[in-house]
Order: sequence, then structure tokens, then C-alpha cells
Amino acid sequence: MYKCIKLIKKNLKYFRELNSKRTLFNSLNKDFFQVYDNCNFIQKMILRNKVKLIKNNVKYIGYIWTDIYNKNVCYINAMNVLYGYNNMSSLPYKYLINTIKENCIIRYLCENNDYNFKLLKSVGFEKKEGTLILYKELPENMHFILNRELEFEMLQKGKDEGKRCEIQNKIFQEDNRVPLTLEDIFFDEVQDYYFEKGAVFLKKNNEYIGYGQFIIENGIPVIVNFGIIKEFRGKGYSKFLLMYILKLIHSNGFNKIIIKVKNSNYIALNLYKSVGFEVKKEQYYLELRHGDNDF
Repeated sequence: MYKCIKLIKKNLKYFRELNSKRTLFNSLNKDFFQVYDNCNFIQKMILRNKVKLIKNNVKYIGYIWTDIYNKNVCYINAMNVLYGYNNMSSLPYKYLINTIKENCIIRYLCENNDYNFKLLKSVGFEKKEGTLILYKELPENMHFILNRELEFEMLQKGKDEGKRCEIQNKIFQEDNRVPLTLEDIFFDEVQDYYFEKGAVFLKKNNEYIGYGQFIIENGIPVIVNFGIIKEFRGKGYSKFLLMYILKLIHSNGFNKIIIKVKNSNYIALNLYKSVGFEVKKEQYYLELRHGDNDF
């Protein structure tokens, strides 16, 4: 028999053990105690109120940690039921979800491991926007064919920040996007992930038409801020820029590369696959309209 109870000081030690196994269900589950252990007394009390534990008879087997936004949107920060106590049954998860107030939209960022997506779908969650993480191993010998119309220019730190800011704003211009500022660029350059020899402009007939860079995350290069200005798209220039960045990564001693792309960006996805990238991870926001799927 399942029973959901509040997190209090008395059962905190059991929750620590559950929290330590949070990534078994979803690698993106947040670490509660990374926040909690750095809070004052009042903050800890508020945080505890956001967690519900679930017991199977006398044993604690799982939990859910949530935050409510705008009164009708709830984000799940972490949720897990120990595998030995559910065996693909969605019932413990339904108990946990029903501790959330009704008539709200529940959102949960989850990395697909097949098991979790199938289970959450059975509860009533639907896939919304997501990110695909693609990997590629670079060969020892990389061949790069130049296009005589195109020219590559490395970003010079301390000189080209304004140029980068202007080009990126043109590439990623959208009605709901806040434009980059010079402060954003300078802030980016002082971060630990920034790789000084990893930013490059693409030019055609002395006109800047594209930009891309790679940063370092956990020792692996990640391509970011990659794109071509709108009026120059559809001409194959992005593939030349991508191949140049791959060669740049290789020449700096790396043999693996990651790139992240929105699941809805089919053009970019096809480009990356055309040069050998493969999808290795899928991260989606899952959404449930609570009150429509009660049991």
C-alpha cells in the first residue's frame, strides 16, 4: 500500500538516500541537497515543503520535488521511485503527481532512457519542445575542400567583440529574442568553458555572413552559436563553416565533438547528420494537464 507524506526533519536521512539515486530515473533530476545544505533555517523549511515522499508500507521508496510558478504551472525538479518497488508500474508515480494541486500544467525536463518516457507516457505526460544531443568522433585525417567564394577569419579577442555581437544578433534574430549586448560577449569570454582559439567568422566577398564557435564542457568540445545570416542561407555555406570548425577542433587536439539542436530544427539536424553526427541523447520537456488524468 502506497502513502505520500511530507518531508520533515525526522525523515530527512531517508530522503538523502533517495536523492543520491535521483539519476537512475532521469539524469536531469536536480540535486536537492546541493541547494538545501547551503540554506538558512527558514529557507530549509520552505524547501522541505516542496517535497513529498512515498512509502510502500514502512519503507521510503520515492519522492517528488516541485516548484509552482504563476499559480497554474508546476515544474518537477526531480522525481524518482526505486526500480525494485515499481517494476514499470506507473501507480507510485501517480500517487506522487496527485500530491500536486489540481488544475495546473505540470512540466518536467527529462532525458530519455526509454524506460522513463514509456512510464511517464502511461501516466499521461506528452512530449513538448526538446533538445537533441549529437556526437561525432573525428577521424585522424580530415579533408577540407575550400570554396573560393568563402573566407574564414578567427575572432580576435579584445578587437572583434562588437562584430561578433552584431553578426549573432542578425543570425538569431527573432521577435521574442532579447538581442545580445557587448556585456554578454565579454561575460562569455571570461567563463571557464570559453576556448579562445575556437571562434570563427565566415565571409563572402569581404562580407560577414556567418559565425560559429566551440566551447569546452567536461573536456569535450561543444559547437555553439553556429549559424548563417538569413539572406545567405540555403546555399550550402553552413556546411563549409561546420567542416571548418570540425577541422579547427581536430587541429587543437580533440577527437570528439558534441552539438545540441532543438528537435524542431530539421534543417540543422539534417546538416549535422550529413557530416556524420549521430543522436546520442534526447532531452524533452514533458507536460501533463493535471486534473485530466487522475486515477
